[in-house]
Amino acid sequence: MENSPLKARLKQKKVEVAFGLLLPLFFMASWVTVGCHRDSQAVEYVLPDTVLLQTGDIVFRLGESRESRAVTTVDRKGDYSHVGMVMNVNGRWMVLHAVPNERASKQEVDSVKLESIGTFFRSDRAVKGGIYRFPITPEDTLLLLQKGLQLYARHPLFDAQFDCEDTTEFYCSELVYFLFLNTLNMDITEGRRHQLPLFPDLIFCSDILQNPKLEEIYTFIH
Repeated sequence: MENSPLKARLKQKKVEVAFGLLLPLFFMASWVTVGCHRDSQAVEYVLPDTVLLQTGDIVFRLGESRESRAVTTVDRKGDYSHVGMVMNVNGRWMVLHAVPNERASKQEVDSVKLESIGTFFRSDRAVKGGIYRFPITPEDTLLLLQKGLQLYARHPLFDAQFDCEDTTEFYCSELVYFLFLNTLNMDITEGRRHQLPLFPDLIFCSDILQNPKLEEIYTFIH
């Protein structure tokens, strides 16, 4: 049986190599910061009371990390670099998402995370954000919650290969796409993909945002 810590370290190295390939491809090496943006005064975002969330809402954000800059450099049609799905877990509004390089310690590995929506939109992670919604039923939201919790319980790793055919690991937009497709049989991308050298077909935030059925609920800029 393969050693789990060793496997995790190898997967983490693949993430670093993948973004290492992205940066020179996008001609960013001269102006991208070496590490993720960190703000010692970071504060969690507080949504206005008028924003009424529901499970299945899709949350987008734009950050200042090198990964965020790499994505927005290529995704010319998009205003956001990261996406997750909202779930009501025991009365708390949480976001299920897959993100690299947001580890609390060196021992952690990049994987699917379940965080409060305030943490997802924290000031050092989001300079702008948005909440959007597809026209789904209350029954659909329960199915998405069940599927999301089942997936999170497996603690899948971040998909360093960016391969949508592999459903054991996920990157951010792949995760949201997978949840809707496998729970509600909804292709929220309507088949849109980005093609880049050395990578399989990629799903970017704009491939979801271009869906005309997606309704804007709330947006903000820090």
